[in-house]
Amino acid sequence: MKKALSIFTLVLFTFLVTSCDKYDEGGAKKKSEANLTSVWEIESYLLDGVDNTSSLLITNYNETFADNGTYTRIYKDGGSNDVNEIGAWSLVDENTKINFSGAGAYDLTTAASGVATSSYIILRLTKKELWYSFTSGNATHEFHMKAK
Repeated sequence: MKKALSIFTLVLFTFLVTSCDKYDEGGAKKKSEANLTSVWEIESYLLDGVDNTSSLLITNYNETFADNGTYTRIYKDGGSNDVNEIGAWSLVDENTKINFSGAGAYDLTTAASGVATSSYIILRLTKKELWYSFTSGNATHEFHMKAK
């Protein structure tokens, strides 16, 4: 009985430790930096939990997180003007957030204009997918990105 209890405790401890190392929507936190360093393109955009991908004013939206800590955001704005922003990025809060600098405000939809943030909350991060959210104004923005 004592041996069975010890094994159960060990299995439970292992499960708790490994489950804490994952993002809520998937992906291992210990692989964050390796998985993040890529070029990402938008797959979908949610505004306050509602899919607004078809309402986006921006097109050809890409974000690059380079392994040297450089962040690049490239897109065409609502007037079809090329926008290229460069800054720096870092993982913080036990790899649950991405802080970055150098990105300005942008108009995502007619209802979400002047959107700006300096950090993303990581929801999912794998080699092929990056999901993040942030709050700007009174709205929550969520991006589902795929590796390019």
